[in-house]
Amino acid sequence: MIRHILLPCALLSSLFAAATDNTNETTVAADTLLHVAKAERIVINATTRQTSITVSNLDGSADNFYYQTSSGGHKNYITESRFNWTDIKNVIVTETPELVSVEFCSASDEPQIYSFPFNDPDNRTVKSYIGTKGSDFGIVISNSGSTKWEAITGGIGIGWVTDVNSNMPMDVSMWKSNELTWAMILGVKMTHGRSSLSAGLGVSWRNYVTKGSNYFHKNDEGRIMLTPYTEDMTKRRSRIKVFSLQIPVMYGISFGHHRNWGVEVGPVINFNTGGSIKTQYTIGSHDYSIKTRNINQRTVTIDAMAVVRFKSLGLYARYAPMKVLNSSTGLDFGGLSTGIMVLW
Repeated sequence: MIRHILLPCALLSSLFAAATDNTNETTVAADTLLHVAKAERIVINATTRQTSITVSNLDGSADNFYYQTSSGGHKNYITESRFNWTDIKNVIVTETPELVSVEFCSASDEPQIYSFPFNDPDNRTVKSYIGTKGSDFGIVISNSGSTKWEAITGGIGIGWVTDVNSNMPMDVSMWKSNELTWAMILGVKMTHGRSSLSAGLGVSWRNYVTKGSNYFHKNDEGRIMLTPYTEDMTKRRSRIKVFSLQIPVMYGISFGHHRNWGVEVGPVINFNTGGSIKTQYTIGSHDYSIKTRNINQRTVTIDAMAVVRFKSLGLYARYAPMKVLNSSTGLDFGGLSTGIMVLW
């Protein structure tokens, strides 16, 4: 009788122990670094110490995938493998703590699978990113199918500015008047196929320099007038400067070979946090510089900007139809600028 009771208990104890062992097993999931429907080329170079992978023109775009890992260790020999495939499909690159794997289908729809173990998994370096070239700053936030989100910076530009729609002849010299801008110090960009949408925070400085016989002057009532220079004033220069924090919201579309060409358009919201007048002249052997702050610039204005680019270099135009200064100053004008820009 006791034997009949102990036998089932022993079986139940064995089953419980087996279930406990299975629960304690740890399964390490692979991280998916890349998954695209097609690519123009994949190049793999692998040794016992280092593996590098480059996948070009992801889903027909100009973006490439770069991956490189290397580890220490002292080997008396190094084996090397090189792979170069074109017109590939369904490309998947995954990584575990022990190895990196590459899967894809060749142009003839034959599946290809490669795995490259890490020589020293606990002591290695790794770089992985997506961009049009290896020096791209963009940090990929998410890359799902043909849609990619990334943190970006760029749009550093220098241009020339003039007044538009002014209520009095300002005689602004566009050649002497300049604009410096960093369109996005930090922004977010969403790319889907050939289209993109980006927004971020940047800064700009605009200097409106008059070339005529008058200089900008703010009187005691806060009104800004154009006052004539006297005859003994030489080496004359007078300008209005406005500093802005800006939020551009840009829609872009790429085209051409490898999508090297592109157009971006959109509004730019300006928070005009600073403004001043500076007039410089010489009388005899003495130089004078007079600076006036608090010129009552408008707090918020909205511009329209367009950029035509080739690769990372572009030409831009920016139209500011809203008044730069408040109506109480008596000086009403907008702005138009154009220049060159290094893009993200």
